[in-house]
Amino acid sequence: MELQLVNITEDTINISVKDPDMTLINPVLSRLLDDEDVLDAEFTDVHPELEAPTIMVKVNSGKPKEAFERVLSALTADFHEALESLNDQL
Repeated sequence: MELQLVNITEDTINISVKDPDMTLINPVLSRLLDDEDVLDAEFTDVHPELEAPTIMVKVNSGKPKEAFERVLSALTADFHEALESLNDQL
């Protein structure tokens, strides 16, 4: 899965997703929608031959790039914690 910035404004960021993995996209969207600074978050997947799928994040406060980075960092920490917990049991 590869992310590429499509455009960014004061309150919105659009990111194209090459070869999206919904196992990763769904938790990102869920965590974005739980973020108090995020007004809206969407994943749009049109016909693959027409354009790449995109993630859109719109914030009501702060910067959209920071909200996206904050969510990715939090999910990364969650996965590391789960891995450490598993490794402690092995």
